[in-house]
Amino acid sequence: MTGLLWAELRRFGTRPANLWIAAGMLLHVALAVALTAFEAGATTLAGMLEQGQISFYAMTSVFLAYVAGVLLVTGEAASGGTRALLTVEPRRGRVYWTKLAAAGLAAVPGVAAAYALLAVGMYGVHARVGLLGGPSSDLVVAMTWSGVRVLALAVCAAVGGAALGVLVRRWWVAVALAVAWFLVEQQVVLTSTSGAGTWGPFTNADMWVRGTRTVLSGEGALAGPLVHSAVLLLGVTVVLAVLGAAVFRRRDVP
Repeated sequence: MTGLLWAELRRFGTRPANLWIAAGMLLHVALAVALTAFEAGATTLAGMLEQGQISFYAMTSVFLAYVAGVLLVTGEAASGGTRALLTVEPRRGRVYWTKLAAAGLAAVPGVAAAYALLAVGMYGVHARVGLLGGPSSDLVVAMTWSGVRVLALAVCAAVGGAALGVLVRRWWVAVALAVAWFLVEQQVVLTSTSGAGTWGPFTNADMWVRGTRTVLSGEGALAGPLVHSAVLLLGVTVVLAVLGAAVFRRRDVP
C-alpha cells in the first residue's frame, strides 16, 4: 500500500491544477495580510481572532483542499488512470482507501504553508503598530492551536472531497454541491429558529477553527464544547468515505 500511496502523491504533485490550487492558497492569504496592513488600526489581532476574521481567511484554504481532493479522483478517472491502476492492483478497496489517504496527506503542505503565512503576517502587521490586543504568548498559542485545527479540517475536507468525487464522478458537480449547500446553510438554515444551524457542517467548521461553538438562543450566544463540531465534521467525512467505498467497489470504472 505504501508504494501505491507514494505513486498517488507523486501524481497529485505533478498535476497543473493542484499547483494552481496551492498557489491560490498562498496568494489569497498574502492579499489578506496586505489588505490588513493598509487598515492595521481598524482592529486588534485578538479582535480578529474573536470575530472570526482569521477563521474566514483560513477557510478559503480548507475549501481549496476540498477541491484538490475532488480533482485527485475525478481527474484521474477522466484520463483513464483509475482503470489502468486497477489492472496493476485489482483490489478495489485498497486502491480506494489509498486515494483517500493520498488526498488527506497532499492537503497538508499547502494548507500549512498558507496558514503559516497568514499567522506570521497578521502577527507582524499588528505587532508593528502595537495592536496585538493581548499578551503575545497567549496570541501565539491561540493561533498555533487554530492552525492545528485548520490542518485537521483540511484533511477531512480533502478526504471528503475525494469520496464525493467518487460518488458524483464530475469535479464541477462536487464543487457545485458544496457551494449550494453553503448557500442553503447560510441563507435558510441559520435564519430558522429550529436550532438546525448547530448541525450545519459549514457552521461547525467555522466554529471548529475559531475554537468555540456558538449556539444562538433567546439569551444570546452561548459557548459550547469543541467536541460537538469535531464529532459532526468527522462523522460527515466518515459517512462520505464509506458511501464512496461501497460505490467504488461495485461501479464500472470509465
